[in-house]
Amino acid sequence: MEQKHTYTGTARSKGRTAGEALVCDINLSWAPCSVVNDGTIRAFGNKLNGQSVKDKIVVYPTVTGSTSGAFGLLFKVKEAHTGPKALICRDVHYIDIAGAIASDIPAIDGLDADPLEVIQSGDWVEIVADEVGKPATVTVIRKHAANA
Repeated sequence: MEQKHTYTGTARSKGRTAGEALVCDINLSWAPCSVVNDGTIRAFGNKLNGQSVKDKIVVYPTVTGSTSGAFGLLFKVKEAHTGPKALICRDVHYIDIAGAIASDIPAIDGLDADPLEVIQSGDWVEIVADEVGKPATVTVIRKHAANA
């Protein structure tokens, strides 16, 4: 059985994509010292330490760090092909907006529900964000095991 919920937010970078969610409950930096160039999270104290962001819809509160994060995100997506498919934040910081736009991946914030509460790692997430600054839809599909 699966549960499907659709939320509305604001597109900070446009695009359409779908993929598996990876949810981080603390602020995240795309700088090479936090998410290394192979896409692996290497951040002390982060429960996702050692996990990969490659091809994931990464959900987190907002950015931490400096403007090097925008370049880090761009490199991971466009050059190394180890970056995420999209970003969903409570509040997408301009550092991540710049990186997402340059990387041609959607970035969404302002959902009508807290994304850290309604999206879980492993959920399937579909994003439709056709115009920057306009409404975007985020559909979350949670699959439950038949014997659970």
